[in-house]
Formats: sequence, C-alpha cells, structure tokens
Amino acid sequence: MLFYIGLGMQLVGFASVGLCLFAGMTKGDYGQLELIQLIGGSLMFYVGTFVKGRGAK
Repeated sequence: MLFYIGLGMQLVGFASVGLCLFAGMTKGDYGQLELIQLIGGSLMFYVGTFVKGRGAK
C-alpha cells in the first residue's frame, strides 16, 4: 500500500513542477507562487520516492 501512496506523491510532485515550468514560460517570469510550486513539488516527489522505497520492502 505504501508503494502506491509513494507513487501517487511522486506523480503529484512531478505535475506540480511541470505546472510551475509552463506557468513561468507563459508569463515570462517566475513569481513567488511558482517558487512555492517548485519547492513543494520537488519535496513531494522526493518524499514520495522515500515512501515508495519503504513500501517496496
């Protein structure tokens, strides 16, 4: 079960970073919201990787 929770967290984190990238490209600049999305998405992705690894054992 932890494997799927971790996988879901990875997907949400990856999507958040992707949205941040495209939002910055369309506006031409990265604001505070995009910075929060980037950091939060990266953090969620790596926490999901940790959780997924714990659930695979």
